[in-house]
Amino acid sequence: MEANNATERIIDPYFIEPAAPGHASYVIAYCHQRKEIRIFKVERISSAELTNVSYSIPQDFDANKYFASSWGIVVEDEVKTVKLRITDPEIVRILSETIWHPSQKFEKQKEGSTIMTLQITGTYEFLAWVLGWGEKIEVLKPPEIREHIIKTIRAMKNVYIKERQGVIK
Repeated sequence: MEANNATERIIDPYFIEPAAPGHASYVIAYCHQRKEIRIFKVERISSAELTNVSYSIPQDFDANKYFASSWGIVVEDEVKTVKLRITDPEIVRILSETIWHPSQKFEKQKEGSTIMTLQITGTYEFLAWVLGWGEKIEVLKPPEIREHIIKTIRAMKNVYIKERQGVIK
Protein backbone atom coordinates (compact mmCIF):
# COMPACT_ATOMS: atom_id res chain seq x y z
CA MET A 1 0.00 0.00 0.00
CA GLU A 2 1.34 3.40 -1.02
CA ALA A 3 0.52 5.06 2.32
CA ASN A 4 2.91 2.66 4.07
CA ASN A 5 5.86 3.45 1.80
CA ALA A 6 7.56 6.83 1.80
CA THR A 7 7.70 8.49 -1.60
CA GLU A 8 9.28 11.74 -2.65
CA ARG A 9 6.80 14.27 -3.99
CA ILE A 10 6.91 17.75 -5.39
CA ILE A 11 3.80 19.59 -4.29
CA ASP A 12 2.34 23.07 -4.60
CA PRO A 13 0.57 23.71 -1.26
CA TYR A 14 -2.82 25.43 -1.57
CA PHE A 15 -4.29 25.19 1.92
CA ILE A 16 -3.60 23.82 5.41
CA GLU A 17 -6.56 22.18 7.13
CA PRO A 18 -6.47 21.35 10.85
CA ALA A 19 -8.65 18.35 11.71
CA ALA A 20 -9.54 18.28 15.39
CA PRO A 21 -11.02 14.72 15.52
CA GLY A 22 -7.77 13.18 14.31
CA HIS A 23 -5.51 15.65 16.15
CA ALA A 24 -3.78 16.24 12.82
CA SER A 25 -3.23 18.81 10.11
CA TYR A 26 -3.36 18.32 6.36
CA VAL A 27 -1.87 20.08 3.37
CA ILE A 28 -4.10 20.31 0.33
CA ALA A 29 -1.72 20.59 -2.60
CA TYR A 30 -1.24 19.96 -6.26
CA CYS A 31 0.87 16.80 -6.56
CA HIS A 32 3.16 16.82 -9.60
CA GLN A 33 3.53 13.03 -9.52
CA ARG A 34 -0.24 12.36 -9.60
CA LYS A 35 -1.07 15.53 -11.56
CA GLU A 36 -4.03 16.30 -9.31
CA ILE A 37 -4.94 17.92 -6.03
CA ARG A 38 -4.15 15.57 -3.15
CA ILE A 39 -4.35 15.66 0.64
CA PHE A 40 -1.16 15.08 2.64
CA LYS A 41 -1.15 14.49 6.39
CA VAL A 42 1.49 16.78 7.88
CA GLU A 43 2.49 14.21 10.51
CA ARG A 44 3.43 11.74 7.73
CA ILE A 45 5.85 14.14 6.08
CA SER A 46 9.32 13.10 7.23
CA SER A 47 11.17 16.01 5.64
CA ALA A 48 10.47 18.99 3.42
CA GLU A 49 12.64 21.13 1.23
CA LEU A 50 11.77 24.54 -0.19
CA THR A 51 12.48 24.82 -3.91
CA ASN A 52 13.16 27.94 -5.97
CA VAL A 53 10.24 27.13 -8.27
CA SER A 54 7.33 29.49 -7.87
CA TYR A 55 3.69 28.61 -8.49
CA SER A 56 0.29 30.23 -8.22
CA ILE A 57 -2.76 28.78 -6.53
CA PRO A 58 -5.43 28.55 -9.25
CA GLN A 59 -7.97 31.35 -8.98
CA ASP A 60 -10.81 28.83 -9.05
CA PHE A 61 -9.49 26.87 -6.05
CA ASP A 62 -11.69 27.47 -3.02
CA ALA A 63 -10.97 25.38 0.08
CA ASN A 64 -14.53 25.85 1.32
CA LYS A 65 -15.93 24.43 -1.93
CA TYR A 66 -13.30 21.68 -1.94
CA PHE A 67 -14.49 20.46 1.48
CA ALA A 68 -18.16 21.45 1.04
CA SER A 69 -19.57 17.90 0.99
CA SER A 70 -17.06 16.22 3.26
CA TRP A 71 -17.64 15.60 6.94
CA GLY A 72 -13.94 15.84 7.70
CA ILE A 73 -10.81 15.63 5.61
CA VAL A 74 -11.88 12.82 3.23
CA VAL A 75 -13.44 14.29 0.07
CA GLU A 76 -13.93 11.14 -2.01
CA ASP A 77 -17.26 9.32 -2.43
CA GLU A 78 -20.59 10.56 -3.69
CA VAL A 79 -22.74 13.09 -1.85
CA LYS A 80 -25.73 11.52 -0.13
CA THR A 81 -28.71 12.81 1.79
CA VAL A 82 -28.30 11.59 5.36
CA LYS A 83 -31.17 11.69 7.85
CA LEU A 84 -30.62 11.19 11.55
CA ARG A 85 -33.23 10.89 14.30
CA ILE A 86 -32.38 12.44 17.66
CA THR A 87 -34.76 11.66 20.50
CA ASP A 88 -33.00 13.27 23.48
CA PRO A 89 -33.84 17.02 23.77
CA GLU A 90 -30.48 17.72 25.45
CA ILE A 91 -28.61 16.15 22.53
CA VAL A 92 -30.78 18.12 20.08
CA ARG A 93 -29.77 21.30 21.92
CA ILE A 94 -26.08 20.37 21.85
CA LEU A 95 -26.15 19.41 18.17
CA SER A 96 -28.11 22.47 17.07
CA GLU A 97 -25.71 24.85 18.87
CA THR A 98 -22.86 23.74 16.62
CA ILE A 99 -22.34 23.95 12.89
CA TRP A 100 -21.22 20.39 12.22
CA HIS A 101 -21.66 20.80 8.48
CA PRO A 102 -22.84 23.71 6.31
CA SER A 103 -25.71 21.60 4.90
CA GLN A 104 -27.24 20.65 8.26
CA LYS A 105 -30.94 21.22 8.84
CA PHE A 106 -33.01 20.36 11.93
CA GLU A 107 -36.73 19.59 11.84
CA LYS A 108 -38.76 19.00 14.98
CA GLN A 109 -41.19 16.07 14.63
CA LYS A 110 -44.71 15.85 16.07
CA GLU A 111 -43.80 12.92 18.36
CA GLY A 112 -40.97 14.96 19.91
CA SER A 113 -37.89 13.74 18.08
CA THR A 114 -35.80 15.90 15.75
CA ILE A 115 -34.54 14.95 12.29
CA MET A 116 -31.11 16.24 11.28
CA THR A 117 -30.58 16.23 7.50
CA LEU A 118 -27.15 16.54 5.87
CA GLN A 119 -25.78 16.47 2.32
CA ILE A 120 -22.42 14.75 2.79
CA THR A 121 -20.09 12.02 1.69
CA GLY A 122 -20.52 9.00 3.98
CA THR A 123 -16.95 8.62 5.17
CA TYR A 124 -15.48 6.78 8.13
CA GLU A 125 -15.13 10.16 9.86
CA PHE A 126 -18.89 10.62 9.80
CA LEU A 127 -19.56 7.01 10.83
CA ALA A 128 -17.27 7.43 13.85
CA TRP A 129 -19.09 10.64 14.78
CA VAL A 130 -22.48 8.90 14.67
CA LEU A 131 -21.20 5.95 16.72
CA GLY A 132 -19.78 8.36 19.27
CA TRP A 133 -23.31 9.52 20.12
CA GLY A 134 -24.34 5.94 20.88
CA GLU A 135 -28.08 5.32 21.18
CA LYS A 136 -28.79 9.08 21.11
CA ILE A 137 -28.70 9.22 17.29
CA GLU A 138 -30.29 6.83 14.80
CA VAL A 139 -29.38 6.80 11.11
CA LEU A 140 -32.61 6.68 9.11
CA LYS A 141 -31.10 6.96 5.65
CA PRO A 142 -29.37 6.19 3.40
CA PRO A 143 -29.76 2.44 3.93
CA GLU A 144 -26.07 1.67 3.26
CA ILE A 145 -24.91 3.96 6.08
CA ARG A 146 -27.60 2.57 8.39
CA GLU A 147 -26.49 -0.99 7.57
CA HIS A 148 -22.84 -0.11 8.16
CA ILE A 149 -23.71 1.25 11.60
CA ILE A 150 -25.75 -1.89 12.41
CA LYS A 151 -22.87 -4.18 11.37
CA THR A 152 -20.43 -2.15 13.47
CA ILE A 153 -22.70 -2.30 16.52
CA ARG A 154 -23.02 -6.09 16.13
CA ALA A 155 -19.26 -6.46 15.83
CA MET A 156 -18.74 -4.27 18.92
CA LYS A 157 -21.28 -6.34 20.83
CA ASN A 158 -19.33 -9.48 19.95
CA VAL A 159 -16.16 -7.93 21.33
CA TYR A 160 -17.75 -6.97 24.65
CA ILE A 161 -20.38 -9.63 25.28
CA LYS A 162 -19.12 -12.87 23.75
CA GLU A 163 -18.76 -15.80 26.06
CA ARG A 164 -15.19 -16.56 26.97
CA GLN A 165 -13.47 -19.73 28.09
CA GLY A 166 -11.90 -18.02 31.09
CA VAL A 167 -12.83 -15.09 33.22
CA ILE A 168 -10.85 -11.89 32.76
CA LYS A 169 -10.01 -10.26 36.08
